[in-house]
Amino acid sequence: DKWGVIPDRGNVSPHSRAMIEALDSSVASILDALKRLKLEENTLVFFASDNGGYIRYAGGFENISSNGPLRGQKTELYEGGHRVPAIVRWPGKIAPAVCDETVLSFDLMPTFLRFASAPVQRGDGVDVGDLLLHGTPLEERTLFWRRGDFSVARQGPWKLVVQREAKLIELFHLGEDIGETRNLADKHPEKVKVLMDQLDQWEASVDRSAVR
Repeated sequence: DKWGVIPDRGNVSPHSRAMIEALDSSVASILDALKRLKLEENTLVFFASDNGGYIRYAGGFENISSNGPLRGQKTELYEGGHRVPAIVRWPGKIAPAVCDETVLSFDLMPTFLRFASAPVQRGDGVDVGDLLLHGTPLEERTLFWRRGDFSVARQGPWKLVVQREAKLIELFHLGEDIGETRNLADKHPEKVKVLMDQLDQWEASVDRSAVR
């Protein structure tokens, strides 16, 4: 059986391994088609995941994926839940490089519209075209997430995690602690206040029916 159990990995889902092969094959088909049709230099290819992997799966499968040194998994607001790599390819336009700027999925629409010379309406995202084309750093901004009772505010390397019902407040410096293992809230109350005030303002500004 091609997708049977892997003895040294335990009960790994054969469906997950089949999905990975299918995805890899599909991406290759798209890239091959662009090359065959001579559209490579006129096509921006952006590849990323929408979330981190499950490291604990309700179906009982273990070792289904790994988020490396990151804490948490899919559905969670720790870095393992939403920090993912992205690969961007545009021959002749975007030079090979590695970038560690934080870009969110809602930044893609204004960026793609700009590249397509289409009108860009104001929204939550920012145009990251100059970052991709020229390596121009993004302006500092505070980013927000919410899922259930968990809320997050991030500014630069500082990340505030709040669970109001449980009265949980965590502050991490991602530049020094990517695994979110050291809660610095007691050591930096001034940073907690700044981010908490911004988080409260953001939560008051959004449609509650759209936040879950």
